[in-house]
Amino acid sequence: MSAGNGKFWGIVRRSQIGIIFILVKMRNGQWIAHCRLWCALACAAALLSACSNDDVAGNSAETGSPELAGILMLDDGKPAAYARVQCVPGNYNIIAASEAEQVLPSAFETETDENGNYEFDSIPSGNFSLEAFHQESGQMLLLQNLSAEEDEPLAVNDTLQGPGTVKLLVSDEFRENQGGEAIVIGTTIRRRVSVQNGKIVVDSLPADTFDLLIYMDNLFPVGFEDIAVQPNKTTVWGDSVTYTLKAPLALPEGIDSLGTVVSDFPLAIRLTENEIVFDSAEVVNGRWEAVRVSQDGNRSKKLPITQTYFDASAKEAVFWVSVDSLNVSDSLELHFDNTMDPAYAKDVFPTNRSYSLVWHFDSGLAPVDDGAEKGYFEGLPTGAVAADGVVGRGVELDEGDVIVAENSAIADTSHKVNLVFDVKGYFCFSTWVELDALDKEQTIFEKPKEYALLYVPEKGFVVEIYHVTDPADSADTASYKVSWTSGADGIKAGEWTYVAFSSRAQEQIVFYVNDAKVSGSPEKTDWDGSRDSLTDFQVGGFTGKLDELMVGGCFRDDTWTRLTYLNQSMNWPALQPR
Repeated sequence: MSAGNGKFWGIVRRSQIGIIFILVKMRNGQWIAHCRLWCALACAAALLSACSNDDVAGNSAETGSPELAGILMLDDGKPAAYARVQCVPGNYNIIAASEAEQVLPSAFETETDENGNYEFDSIPSGNFSLEAFHQESGQMLLLQNLSAEEDEPLAVNDTLQGPGTVKLLVSDEFRENQGGEAIVIGTTIRRRVSVQNGKIVVDSLPADTFDLLIYMDNLFPVGFEDIAVQPNKTTVWGDSVTYTLKAPLALPEGIDSLGTVVSDFPLAIRLTENEIVFDSAEVVNGRWEAVRVSQDGNRSKKLPITQTYFDASAKEAVFWVSVDSLNVSDSLELHFDNTMDPAYAKDVFPTNRSYSLVWHFDSGLAPVDDGAEKGYFEGLPTGAVAADGVVGRGVELDEGDVIVAENSAIADTSHKVNLVFDVKGYFCFSTWVELDALDKEQTIFEKPKEYALLYVPEKGFVVEIYHVTDPADSADTASYKVSWTSGADGIKAGEWTYVAFSSRAQEQIVFYVNDAKVSGSPEKTDWDGSRDSLTDFQVGGFTGKLDELMVGGCFRDDTWTRLTYLNQSMNWPALQPR
Protein backbone atom coordinates (compact mmCIF):
# COMPACT_ATOMS: atom_id res chain seq x y z
CA MET A 1 0.00 0.00 0.00
CA SER A 2 2.79 2.44 0.81
CA ALA A 3 4.31 2.37 -2.68
CA GLY A 4 0.93 2.94 -4.32
CA ASN A 5 0.07 5.69 -1.84
CA GLY A 6 3.32 7.50 -2.64
CA LYS A 7 2.61 7.35 -6.38
CA PHE A 8 -0.90 8.63 -5.89
CA TRP A 9 0.16 11.59 -3.76
CA GLY A 10 2.84 12.41 -6.30
CA ILE A 11 -0.01 12.97 -8.79
CA VAL A 12 -1.85 15.22 -6.34
CA ARG A 13 1.20 17.35 -5.80
CA ARG A 14 1.63 17.90 -9.52
CA SER A 15 -1.98 19.09 -9.66
CA GLN A 16 -1.44 21.48 -6.75
CA ILE A 17 1.71 22.90 -8.34
CA GLY A 18 -0.24 23.63 -11.52
CA ILE A 19 -2.83 25.67 -9.61
CA ILE A 20 -0.17 27.67 -7.72
CA PHE A 21 1.58 28.49 -11.00
CA ILE A 22 -1.65 30.00 -12.42
CA LEU A 23 -2.21 32.09 -9.28
CA VAL A 24 1.28 33.65 -9.50
CA LYS A 25 1.01 34.40 -13.18
CA MET A 26 -2.44 35.98 -13.10
CA ARG A 27 -2.68 37.87 -9.83
CA ASN A 28 -5.07 40.69 -10.97
CA GLY A 29 -8.74 41.48 -11.23
CA GLN A 30 -9.10 39.66 -14.55
CA TRP A 31 -7.83 36.44 -12.92
CA ILE A 32 -10.39 36.67 -10.19
CA ALA A 33 -13.21 36.84 -12.75
CA HIS A 34 -11.81 33.92 -14.69
CA CYS A 35 -11.29 31.95 -11.49
CA ARG A 36 -14.88 32.47 -10.44
CA LEU A 37 -16.11 31.32 -13.87
CA TRP A 38 -13.89 28.23 -13.72
CA CYS A 39 -15.22 27.34 -10.28
CA ALA A 40 -18.81 27.72 -11.41
CA LEU A 41 -18.25 25.48 -14.43
CA ALA A 42 -16.45 22.90 -12.33
CA CYS A 43 -19.25 22.76 -9.77
CA ALA A 44 -21.88 22.36 -12.51
CA ALA A 45 -19.91 19.56 -14.16
CA ALA A 46 -19.48 17.75 -10.85
CA LEU A 47 -23.18 18.00 -10.14
CA LEU A 48 -24.11 16.61 -13.56
CA SER A 49 -21.64 13.74 -13.16
CA ALA A 50 -23.00 12.79 -9.75
CA CYS A 51 -26.57 12.79 -11.02
CA SER A 52 -25.77 10.68 -14.11
CA ASN A 53 -24.59 7.57 -12.27
CA ASP A 54 -25.51 6.70 -8.69
CA ASP A 55 -22.80 4.02 -8.58
CA VAL A 56 -19.99 6.52 -9.18
CA ALA A 57 -18.26 8.20 -6.25
CA GLY A 58 -15.23 10.49 -5.98
CA ASN A 59 -13.89 13.98 -6.18
CA SER A 60 -11.70 13.79 -9.24
CA ALA A 61 -13.60 16.58 -11.00
CA GLU A 62 -12.74 18.89 -8.13
CA THR A 63 -9.08 17.97 -7.56
CA GLY A 64 -7.96 16.51 -10.90
CA SER A 65 -6.66 13.55 -8.90
CA PRO A 66 -7.48 9.87 -9.48
CA GLU A 67 -9.72 8.13 -6.96
CA LEU A 68 -7.83 4.81 -7.29
CA ALA A 69 -4.31 4.18 -8.54
CA GLY A 70 -1.49 1.71 -8.16
CA ILE A 71 1.04 -0.59 -9.74
CA LEU A 72 0.35 -4.19 -10.80
CA MET A 73 3.12 -6.76 -11.22
CA LEU A 74 3.32 -10.30 -12.56
CA ASP A 75 4.41 -13.14 -10.30
CA ASP A 76 7.88 -13.13 -11.87
CA GLY A 77 8.46 -9.54 -10.73
CA LYS A 78 7.89 -7.93 -14.13
CA PRO A 79 5.30 -5.17 -14.61
CA ALA A 80 1.85 -6.34 -15.67
CA ALA A 81 2.04 -4.20 -18.80
CA TYR A 82 -1.18 -3.50 -20.69
CA ALA A 83 -3.32 -5.59 -18.34
CA ARG A 84 -7.08 -5.01 -18.36
CA VAL A 85 -8.23 -3.54 -15.03
CA GLN A 86 -11.79 -2.90 -13.89
CA CYS A 87 -13.74 -1.86 -10.82
CA VAL A 88 -16.95 -3.82 -10.21
CA PRO A 89 -19.75 -2.72 -7.82
CA GLY A 90 -20.13 -5.05 -4.84
CA ASN A 91 -23.75 -5.96 -5.65
CA TYR A 92 -23.10 -6.66 -9.32
CA ASN A 93 -24.69 -9.90 -10.65
CA ILE A 94 -23.62 -10.58 -14.21
CA ILE A 95 -26.45 -13.07 -14.80
CA ALA A 96 -29.24 -11.11 -13.13
CA ALA A 97 -28.24 -7.85 -14.82
CA SER A 98 -29.83 -6.89 -18.10
CA GLU A 99 -27.73 -7.20 -21.23
CA ALA A 100 -27.03 -3.46 -21.12
CA GLU A 101 -26.16 -3.54 -17.43
CA GLN A 102 -23.73 -6.39 -17.95
CA VAL A 103 -21.38 -3.91 -19.61
CA LEU A 104 -19.57 -1.87 -16.97
CA PRO A 105 -19.41 1.91 -17.39
CA SER A 106 -16.30 2.92 -19.29
CA ALA A 107 -15.19 4.93 -16.24
CA PHE A 108 -14.76 1.64 -14.37
CA GLU A 109 -12.41 0.12 -16.95
CA THR A 110 -8.82 0.94 -17.80
CA GLU A 111 -5.50 -0.57 -18.84
CA THR A 112 -2.07 -0.51 -17.22
CA ASP A 113 0.79 1.22 -18.97
CA GLU A 114 4.09 -0.41 -19.88
CA ASN A 115 5.22 -0.11 -16.24
CA GLY A 116 2.08 -1.63 -14.76
CA ASN A 117 0.64 1.71 -13.60
CA TYR A 118 -3.12 2.20 -13.60
CA GLU A 119 -5.53 4.83 -12.31
CA PHE A 120 -9.25 5.51 -12.11
CA ASP A 121 -10.81 8.96 -11.93
CA SER A 122 -14.11 7.43 -10.75
CA ILE A 123 -14.86 4.32 -8.72
CA PRO A 124 -18.10 2.63 -7.60
CA SER A 125 -19.70 3.93 -4.45
CA GLY A 126 -19.64 1.61 -1.43
CA ASN A 127 -17.80 -1.69 -1.63
CA PHE A 128 -16.35 -2.79 -4.94
CA SER A 129 -13.96 -5.37 -6.41
CA LEU A 130 -10.80 -4.74 -8.40
CA GLU A 131 -10.17 -7.22 -11.22
CA ALA A 132 -7.15 -7.45 -13.48
CA PHE A 133 -6.24 -9.79 -16.33
CA HIS A 134 -2.94 -9.98 -18.21
CA GLN A 135 -3.71 -11.67 -21.50
CA GLU A 136 -0.16 -12.56 -22.53
CA SER A 137 0.61 -14.49 -19.33
CA GLY A 138 -2.93 -15.51 -18.42
CA GLN A 139 -2.37 -14.24 -14.88
CA MET A 140 -5.19 -12.51 -13.03
CA LEU A 141 -6.11 -10.67 -9.85
CA LEU A 142 -9.24 -10.30 -7.74
CA LEU A 143 -9.47 -8.00 -4.70
CA GLN A 144 -12.88 -7.83 -3.04
CA ASN A 145 -14.58 -5.51 -0.55
CA LEU A 146 -12.58 -2.42 -1.41
CA SER A 147 -13.99 1.04 -0.61
CA ALA A 148 -12.78 4.61 -0.50
CA GLU A 149 -13.83 7.33 1.89
CA GLU A 150 -14.94 10.64 0.43
CA ASP A 151 -11.96 12.86 -0.36
CA GLU A 152 -9.67 9.95 0.61
CA PRO A 153 -7.99 8.57 -2.51
CA LEU A 154 -7.20 4.82 -2.53
CA ALA A 155 -3.89 3.28 -3.60
CA VAL A 156 -3.73 -0.44 -4.38
CA ASN A 157 -0.60 -2.25 -5.49
CA ASP A 158 -0.64 -6.01 -5.97
CA THR A 159 0.69 -8.99 -7.90
CA LEU A 160 -1.21 -11.03 -10.48
CA GLN A 161 -0.99 -14.81 -10.25
CA GLY A 162 -1.77 -17.84 -12.36
CA PRO A 163 -5.40 -18.99 -12.47
CA GLY A 164 -6.73 -21.79 -10.29
CA THR A 165 -9.46 -24.40 -10.67
CA VAL A 166 -12.25 -25.47 -8.33
CA LYS A 167 -13.65 -29.00 -8.33
CA LEU A 168 -17.02 -29.13 -6.56
CA LEU A 169 -18.13 -32.56 -5.31
CA VAL A 170 -21.89 -32.43 -5.80
CA SER A 171 -24.83 -34.57 -4.73
CA ASP A 172 -27.27 -36.72 -6.68
CA GLU A 173 -29.58 -33.77 -7.33
CA PHE A 174 -27.18 -32.73 -10.06
CA ARG A 175 -27.59 -34.86 -13.17
CA GLU A 176 -24.59 -36.09 -15.10
CA ASN A 177 -23.82 -33.77 -18.05
CA GLN A 178 -26.23 -31.14 -16.75
CA GLY A 179 -25.06 -27.69 -17.80
CA GLY A 180 -25.12 -24.30 -16.14
CA GLU A 181 -23.08 -21.24 -15.23
CA ALA A 182 -20.90 -20.28 -12.27
CA ILE A 183 -20.54 -16.67 -11.12
CA VAL A 184 -19.09 -14.68 -8.23
CA ILE A 185 -21.35 -11.84 -7.04
CA GLY A 186 -19.63 -8.47 -7.22
CA THR A 187 -17.31 -9.59 -10.04
CA THR A 188 -17.49 -10.23 -13.78
CA ILE A 189 -16.51 -13.90 -13.24
CA ARG A 190 -18.83 -16.05 -15.34
CA ARG A 191 -17.93 -19.59 -16.42
CA ARG A 192 -19.92 -22.17 -18.34
CA VAL A 193 -19.89 -25.47 -16.41
CA SER A 194 -21.35 -28.97 -16.52
CA VAL A 195 -21.59 -31.97 -14.22
CA GLN A 196 -18.96 -34.56 -15.13
CA ASN A 197 -18.38 -37.69 -13.03
CA GLY A 198 -20.32 -36.18 -10.14
CA LYS A 199 -18.20 -33.02 -10.12
CA ILE A 200 -18.55 -29.46 -11.33
CA VAL A 201 -15.22 -28.06 -12.47
CA VAL A 202 -14.86 -24.27 -12.62
CA ASP A 203 -11.59 -23.19 -14.17
CA SER A 204 -9.72 -19.95 -14.90
CA LEU A 205 -10.44 -18.42 -11.51
CA PRO A 206 -8.34 -15.76 -9.77
CA ALA A 207 -6.58 -16.72 -6.55
CA ASP A 208 -8.79 -15.52 -3.68
CA THR A 209 -11.48 -16.74 -1.28
CA PHE A 210 -15.06 -16.17 -2.41
CA ASP A 211 -18.54 -17.66 -2.67
CA LEU A 212 -19.47 -19.36 -5.94
CA LEU A 213 -23.05 -19.24 -7.16
CA ILE A 214 -24.01 -22.02 -9.58
CA TYR A 215 -27.00 -21.56 -11.88
CA MET A 216 -27.75 -25.04 -13.23
CA ASP A 217 -30.32 -25.68 -15.92
CA ASN A 218 -33.75 -26.40 -14.39
CA LEU A 219 -32.45 -25.86 -10.84
CA PHE A 220 -32.49 -22.97 -8.41
CA PRO A 221 -29.13 -21.27 -7.84
CA VAL A 222 -26.89 -23.18 -5.45
CA GLY A 223 -24.22 -21.44 -3.41
CA PHE A 224 -20.81 -22.80 -2.39
CA GLU A 225 -19.21 -20.75 0.38
CA ASP A 226 -15.67 -19.76 1.26
CA ILE A 227 -13.89 -21.42 -1.64
CA ALA A 228 -10.18 -20.67 -1.41
CA VAL A 229 -8.65 -20.78 -4.89
CA GLN A 230 -4.92 -21.37 -5.10
CA PRO A 231 -2.89 -20.19 -8.11
CA ASN A 232 -2.07 -22.93 -10.62
CA LYS A 233 -3.76 -25.57 -8.45
CA THR A 234 -7.07 -27.42 -8.25
CA THR A 235 -9.10 -26.86 -5.09
CA VAL A 236 -11.53 -29.63 -4.11
CA TRP A 237 -14.69 -28.51 -2.33
CA GLY A 238 -16.91 -31.05 -0.61
CA ASP A 239 -16.75 -34.21 1.47
CA SER A 240 -14.06 -36.60 0.33
CA VAL A 241 -14.68 -40.35 0.37
CA THR A 242 -11.83 -42.86 0.36
CA TYR A 243 -11.57 -46.63 0.65
CA THR A 244 -8.49 -48.79 0.97
CA LEU A 245 -9.05 -52.52 0.52
CA LYS A 246 -6.64 -55.44 0.70
CA ALA A 247 -6.86 -58.76 -1.13
CA PRO A 248 -4.31 -61.42 -0.12
CA LEU A 249 -3.20 -63.43 -3.13
CA ALA A 250 -2.71 -66.65 -1.16
CA LEU A 251 -4.56 -69.48 -2.90
CA PRO A 252 -7.74 -70.86 -1.32
CA GLU A 253 -7.24 -73.55 1.28
CA GLY A 254 -6.62 -76.96 -0.23
CA ILE A 255 -5.33 -75.60 -3.55
CA ASP A 256 -1.78 -76.51 -4.57
CA SER A 257 0.80 -73.78 -5.03
CA LEU A 258 1.49 -72.32 -8.46
CA GLY A 259 3.44 -74.54 -10.79
CA THR A 260 4.87 -71.73 -12.93
CA VAL A 261 5.51 -68.01 -12.74
CA VAL A 262 2.43 -66.04 -13.79
CA SER A 263 2.75 -62.46 -14.98
CA ASP A 264 0.31 -59.89 -16.37
CA PHE A 265 -2.58 -61.98 -15.13
CA PRO A 266 -6.07 -60.40 -15.27
CA LEU A 267 -7.81 -60.86 -11.91
CA ALA A 268 -11.52 -60.23 -11.41
CA ILE A 269 -12.14 -58.35 -8.15
CA ARG A 270 -15.70 -58.35 -6.82
CA LEU A 271 -16.91 -55.63 -4.47
CA THR A 272 -20.02 -56.02 -2.31
CA GLU A 273 -21.77 -54.00 0.37
CA ASN A 274 -19.33 -55.52 2.85
CA GLU A 275 -16.57 -53.34 1.38
CA ILE A 276 -18.22 -50.13 0.12
CA VAL A 277 -21.46 -48.15 0.51
CA PHE A 278 -23.33 -48.63 -2.75
CA ASP A 279 -26.01 -46.08 -1.86
CA SER A 280 -23.46 -43.29 -2.22
CA ALA A 281 -22.95 -41.80 -5.67
CA GLU A 282 -19.35 -41.00 -4.79
CA VAL A 283 -18.23 -44.58 -5.37
CA VAL A 284 -19.23 -44.25 -9.02
CA ASN A 285 -17.61 -40.90 -9.65
CA GLY A 286 -14.14 -41.33 -8.16
CA ARG A 287 -10.96 -43.13 -9.12
CA TRP A 288 -9.94 -46.68 -8.23
CA GLU A 289 -6.26 -47.57 -8.25
CA ALA A 290 -4.48 -50.86 -7.60
CA VAL A 291 -0.98 -51.85 -6.53
CA ARG A 292 0.67 -55.11 -5.54
CA VAL A 293 2.24 -55.13 -2.07
CA SER A 294 4.94 -57.69 -1.37
CA GLN A 295 5.43 -59.47 1.92
CA ASP A 296 8.21 -57.05 2.92
CA GLY A 297 6.01 -54.03 2.21
CA ASN A 298 7.40 -53.03 -1.17
CA ARG A 299 4.78 -51.58 -3.49
CA SER A 300 4.59 -52.11 -7.23
CA LYS A 301 3.81 -49.38 -9.71
CA LYS A 302 0.12 -48.72 -10.28
CA LEU A 303 -1.45 -51.67 -12.04
CA PRO A 304 -3.84 -51.46 -14.99
CA ILE A 305 -7.42 -51.54 -13.68
CA THR A 306 -10.82 -51.31 -15.30
CA GLN A 307 -14.41 -51.49 -14.10
CA THR A 308 -16.81 -53.64 -16.10
CA TYR A 309 -19.81 -53.87 -13.78
CA PHE A 310 -21.49 -51.68 -11.17
CA ASP A 311 -25.02 -52.31 -9.88
CA ALA A 312 -26.09 -50.19 -6.91
CA SER A 313 -29.34 -52.12 -6.44
CA ALA A 314 -27.63 -55.51 -6.46
CA LYS A 315 -24.77 -53.99 -4.41
CA GLU A 316 -22.11 -55.55 -6.56
CA ALA A 317 -19.24 -54.23 -8.64
CA VAL A 318 -16.57 -55.96 -10.70
CA PHE A 319 -13.09 -54.68 -11.44
CA TRP A 320 -10.35 -56.34 -13.44
CA VAL A 321 -6.72 -55.79 -12.48
CA SER A 322 -3.72 -56.92 -14.50
CA VAL A 323 -1.29 -58.23 -11.86
CA ASP A 324 2.28 -57.80 -13.02
CA SER A 325 3.57 -60.80 -11.05
CA LEU A 326 1.24 -63.14 -9.22
CA ASN A 327 3.01 -64.25 -6.06
CA VAL A 328 0.88 -66.04 -3.46
CA SER A 329 2.74 -64.30 -0.62
CA ASP A 330 1.80 -60.83 -1.92
CA SER A 331 -1.39 -58.83 -1.57
CA LEU A 332 -3.39 -56.67 -3.92
CA GLU A 333 -4.36 -53.23 -2.59
CA LEU A 334 -7.25 -51.21 -4.03
CA HIS A 335 -7.65 -47.55 -3.17
CA PHE A 336 -10.59 -45.26 -3.99
CA ASP A 337 -10.69 -41.45 -3.91
CA ASN A 338 -13.80 -39.54 -4.96
CA THR A 339 -11.90 -36.27 -5.40
CA MET A 340 -10.21 -37.73 -8.49
CA ASP A 341 -11.84 -38.37 -11.84
CA PRO A 342 -12.32 -41.96 -13.02
CA ALA A 343 -9.43 -43.27 -15.13
CA TYR A 344 -9.44 -46.82 -16.39
CA ALA A 345 -6.86 -48.74 -18.40
CA LYS A 346 -7.45 -50.32 -21.79
CA ASP A 347 -4.65 -52.87 -21.51
CA VAL A 348 -5.90 -55.11 -18.69
CA PHE A 349 -6.31 -57.70 -21.46
CA PRO A 350 -3.31 -56.70 -23.59
CA THR A 351 -2.56 -57.55 -27.18
CA ASN A 352 0.94 -58.74 -26.26
CA ARG A 353 -0.69 -61.44 -24.15
CA SER A 354 -2.77 -62.51 -27.16
CA TYR A 355 -6.18 -61.36 -26.00
CA SER A 356 -7.95 -60.98 -29.33
CA LEU A 357 -11.55 -60.92 -28.09
CA VAL A 358 -12.88 -60.46 -24.54
CA TRP A 359 -16.63 -60.38 -23.94
CA HIS A 360 -17.70 -59.80 -20.32
CA PHE A 361 -21.35 -58.96 -21.18
CA ASP A 362 -21.40 -56.57 -18.21
CA SER A 363 -22.19 -53.30 -19.99
CA GLY A 364 -25.18 -54.38 -22.04
CA LEU A 365 -25.72 -56.04 -25.39
CA ALA A 366 -26.13 -53.11 -27.75
CA PRO A 367 -23.48 -53.97 -28.73
CA VAL A 368 -21.37 -56.28 -26.57
CA ASP A 369 -18.18 -54.42 -25.65
CA ASP A 370 -14.86 -56.01 -26.52
CA GLY A 371 -12.64 -55.71 -23.44
CA ALA A 372 -9.45 -56.68 -25.29
CA GLU A 373 -6.89 -53.89 -25.61
CA LYS A 374 -7.63 -53.19 -29.27
CA GLY A 375 -11.37 -53.61 -28.81
CA TYR A 376 -11.86 -54.52 -32.46
CA PHE A 377 -14.63 -57.07 -32.12
CA GLU A 378 -17.84 -55.75 -30.65
CA GLY A 379 -20.65 -58.28 -30.62
CA LEU A 380 -23.91 -57.58 -32.46
CA PRO A 381 -26.70 -59.65 -30.89
CA THR A 382 -29.88 -60.99 -32.45
CA GLY A 383 -32.40 -62.19 -29.90
CA ALA A 384 -29.95 -62.53 -26.99
CA VAL A 385 -30.83 -60.96 -23.63
CA ALA A 386 -28.84 -60.02 -20.53
CA ALA A 387 -28.83 -62.45 -17.61
CA ASP A 388 -27.03 -63.13 -14.35
CA GLY A 389 -23.52 -64.32 -15.02
CA VAL A 390 -20.62 -65.93 -13.22
CA VAL A 391 -18.75 -62.64 -12.95
CA GLY A 392 -21.19 -59.75 -13.06
CA ARG A 393 -23.63 -60.13 -15.95
CA GLY A 394 -23.83 -62.77 -18.66
CA VAL A 395 -26.00 -63.39 -21.73
CA GLU A 396 -28.91 -65.75 -22.33
CA LEU A 397 -29.70 -67.23 -25.75
CA ASP A 398 -32.31 -69.44 -27.35
CA GLU A 399 -31.23 -71.86 -30.03
CA GLY A 400 -31.84 -69.37 -32.86
CA ASP A 401 -30.12 -66.40 -31.19
CA VAL A 402 -26.65 -65.27 -32.22
CA ILE A 403 -24.00 -62.70 -31.35
CA VAL A 404 -21.75 -61.88 -34.31
CA ALA A 405 -18.27 -60.33 -34.15
CA GLU A 406 -18.32 -58.20 -37.25
CA ASN A 407 -15.21 -57.80 -39.41
CA SER A 408 -13.70 -60.99 -38.00
CA ALA A 409 -13.77 -63.02 -41.22
CA ILE A 410 -10.63 -64.33 -42.88
CA ALA A 411 -11.13 -61.93 -45.76
CA ASP A 412 -11.08 -58.90 -43.45
CA THR A 413 -7.50 -57.66 -43.18
CA SER A 414 -8.28 -54.23 -41.66
CA HIS A 415 -7.15 -55.19 -38.14
CA LYS A 416 -3.67 -55.98 -36.85
CA VAL A 417 -5.37 -58.42 -34.47
CA ASN A 418 -7.67 -61.03 -36.00
CA LEU A 419 -9.69 -64.09 -35.11
CA VAL A 420 -8.09 -66.35 -37.69
CA PHE A 421 -6.57 -69.54 -36.21
CA ASP A 422 -5.31 -72.83 -37.65
CA VAL A 423 -4.59 -76.19 -36.06
CA LYS A 424 -0.90 -75.77 -36.94
CA GLY A 425 -0.65 -72.52 -34.98
CA TYR A 426 -1.59 -71.20 -31.54
CA PHE A 427 -5.17 -71.03 -30.33
CA CYS A 428 -6.85 -70.64 -26.95
CA PHE A 429 -10.17 -69.77 -25.38
CA SER A 430 -11.97 -69.88 -22.06
CA THR A 431 -15.63 -69.35 -21.23
CA TRP A 432 -18.49 -70.30 -18.93
CA VAL A 433 -21.52 -72.13 -20.33
CA GLU A 434 -24.84 -73.08 -18.78
CA LEU A 435 -26.93 -75.41 -20.99
CA ASP A 436 -30.64 -75.82 -20.38
CA ALA A 437 -30.61 -79.40 -21.69
CA LEU A 438 -28.00 -82.02 -22.55
CA ASP A 439 -30.00 -84.30 -24.84
CA LYS A 440 -29.03 -82.78 -28.19
CA GLU A 441 -26.01 -81.47 -30.08
CA GLN A 442 -25.48 -77.73 -29.70
CA THR A 443 -23.00 -75.15 -30.99
CA ILE A 444 -21.59 -72.76 -28.39
CA PHE A 445 -19.48 -70.66 -30.78
CA GLU A 446 -17.83 -71.12 -34.16
CA LYS A 447 -16.13 -69.73 -37.20
CA PRO A 448 -17.45 -72.28 -39.67
CA LYS A 449 -14.76 -74.58 -41.03
CA GLU A 450 -12.10 -72.81 -38.92
CA TYR A 451 -12.80 -73.69 -35.29
CA ALA A 452 -15.74 -74.35 -32.99
CA LEU A 453 -16.87 -75.32 -29.49
CA LEU A 454 -19.75 -77.80 -29.52
CA TYR A 455 -21.69 -79.81 -27.01
CA VAL A 456 -22.44 -83.38 -28.12
CA PRO A 457 -24.42 -85.85 -25.95
CA GLU A 458 -22.24 -88.67 -24.62
CA LYS A 459 -19.11 -86.81 -25.75
CA GLY A 460 -19.45 -83.66 -23.73
CA PHE A 461 -17.73 -80.53 -25.00
CA VAL A 462 -15.96 -80.89 -28.34
CA VAL A 463 -13.29 -78.53 -29.68
CA GLU A 464 -12.78 -78.56 -33.45
CA ILE A 465 -9.96 -76.85 -35.35
CA TYR A 466 -9.57 -77.05 -39.12
CA HIS A 467 -6.57 -76.96 -41.40
CA VAL A 468 -6.49 -76.05 -45.11
CA THR A 469 -3.65 -77.21 -47.32
CA ASP A 470 -1.01 -74.62 -48.09
CA PRO A 471 -0.21 -74.60 -51.84
CA ALA A 472 3.23 -73.15 -51.09
CA ASP A 473 4.14 -76.17 -48.93
CA SER A 474 4.77 -79.28 -51.01
CA ALA A 475 4.57 -81.45 -47.91
CA ASP A 476 1.12 -80.13 -47.00
CA THR A 477 -1.09 -82.32 -49.15
CA ALA A 478 -4.38 -82.68 -47.29
CA SER A 479 -6.96 -80.58 -45.49
CA TYR A 480 -8.27 -82.00 -42.22
CA LYS A 481 -10.08 -81.37 -38.97
CA VAL A 482 -8.83 -82.20 -35.47
CA SER A 483 -11.30 -82.75 -32.61
CA TRP A 484 -10.79 -82.99 -28.84
CA THR A 485 -13.55 -84.40 -26.63
CA SER A 486 -13.99 -83.67 -22.91
CA GLY A 487 -16.36 -86.49 -21.92
CA ALA A 488 -19.64 -85.91 -20.11
CA ASP A 489 -18.33 -86.01 -16.53
CA GLY A 490 -18.96 -82.85 -14.51
CA ILE A 491 -21.40 -81.33 -17.00
CA LYS A 492 -24.91 -80.74 -15.63
CA ALA A 493 -27.93 -79.10 -17.20
CA GLY A 494 -28.80 -75.74 -15.62
CA GLU A 495 -25.37 -75.31 -14.01
CA TRP A 496 -22.41 -73.16 -15.04
CA THR A 497 -19.47 -75.06 -16.51
CA TYR A 498 -16.01 -73.65 -17.14
CA VAL A 499 -14.45 -74.71 -20.45
CA ALA A 500 -10.89 -73.74 -21.39
CA PHE A 501 -8.62 -74.91 -24.20
CA SER A 502 -5.11 -74.10 -25.45
CA SER A 503 -3.19 -75.57 -28.36
CA ARG A 504 0.41 -75.15 -29.43
CA ALA A 505 0.40 -76.57 -32.95
CA GLN A 506 -1.03 -79.87 -31.60
CA GLU A 507 2.26 -80.50 -29.85
CA GLN A 508 0.94 -79.34 -26.49
CA ILE A 509 -2.70 -79.24 -25.42
CA VAL A 510 -4.37 -77.94 -22.27
CA PHE A 511 -8.09 -78.76 -21.99
CA TYR A 512 -10.12 -78.18 -18.81
CA VAL A 513 -13.74 -78.61 -17.81
CA ASN A 514 -14.19 -76.83 -14.50
CA ASP A 515 -11.08 -77.67 -12.46
CA ALA A 516 -10.52 -81.08 -14.10
CA LYS A 517 -7.94 -81.52 -16.82
CA VAL A 518 -9.10 -83.49 -19.86
CA SER A 519 -6.82 -86.21 -21.19
CA GLY A 520 -7.09 -88.34 -24.30
CA SER A 521 -6.02 -88.34 -27.91
CA PRO A 522 -7.56 -86.09 -30.55
CA GLU A 523 -9.46 -87.39 -33.55
CA LYS A 524 -8.30 -86.39 -37.01
CA THR A 525 -10.61 -86.50 -40.01
CA ASP A 526 -10.22 -85.39 -43.62
CA TRP A 527 -12.37 -82.74 -45.26
CA ASP A 528 -12.42 -81.08 -48.66
CA GLY A 529 -10.92 -77.76 -47.54
CA SER A 530 -13.78 -75.62 -48.83
CA ARG A 531 -14.97 -72.76 -46.59
CA ASP A 532 -16.39 -69.28 -46.84
CA SER A 533 -13.73 -66.63 -46.13
CA LEU A 534 -16.45 -64.03 -45.48
CA THR A 535 -17.92 -65.79 -42.44
CA ASP A 536 -17.56 -63.99 -39.11
CA PHE A 537 -17.05 -65.43 -35.64
CA GLN A 538 -20.31 -65.93 -33.80
CA VAL A 539 -21.81 -67.20 -30.55
CA GLY A 540 -25.07 -69.13 -30.84
CA GLY A 541 -26.75 -72.41 -31.64
CA PHE A 542 -27.65 -73.46 -28.07
CA THR A 543 -30.22 -72.72 -25.41
CA GLY A 544 -28.72 -71.46 -22.18
CA LYS A 545 -26.28 -68.83 -20.93
CA LEU A 546 -22.72 -67.72 -21.60
CA ASP A 547 -20.25 -65.54 -19.70
CA GLU A 548 -16.61 -64.39 -19.78
CA LEU A 549 -15.65 -65.42 -23.31
CA MET A 550 -11.96 -64.89 -24.10
CA VAL A 551 -10.34 -65.89 -27.41
CA GLY A 552 -6.71 -65.49 -28.45
CA GLY A 553 -3.74 -66.81 -30.36
CA CYS A 554 -1.35 -68.15 -27.71
CA PHE A 555 -0.80 -71.10 -25.42
CA ARG A 556 -1.96 -70.79 -21.80
CA ASP A 557 -0.52 -73.43 -19.48
CA ASP A 558 -2.16 -75.39 -16.66
CA THR A 559 -1.36 -72.79 -14.00
CA TRP A 560 -2.89 -69.93 -15.99
CA THR A 561 -5.96 -71.99 -16.83
CA ARG A 562 -6.55 -73.16 -13.24
CA LEU A 563 -6.05 -69.67 -11.84
CA THR A 564 -8.63 -68.33 -14.27
CA TYR A 565 -11.10 -70.93 -13.03
CA LEU A 566 -10.38 -70.20 -9.35
CA ASN A 567 -10.64 -66.46 -9.82
CA GLN A 568 -13.86 -66.50 -11.79
CA SER A 569 -15.66 -69.34 -10.00
CA MET A 570 -15.27 -68.12 -6.42
CA ASN A 571 -14.57 -65.02 -4.43
CA TRP A 572 -10.81 -65.26 -4.76
CA PRO A 573 -8.95 -63.15 -3.98
CA ALA A 574 -11.29 -61.89 -1.24
CA LEU A 575 -11.23 -58.22 -0.27
CA GLN A 576 -11.00 -56.94 3.26
CA PRO A 577 -10.81 -53.37 4.63
CA ARG A 578 -7.25 -52.29 5.34
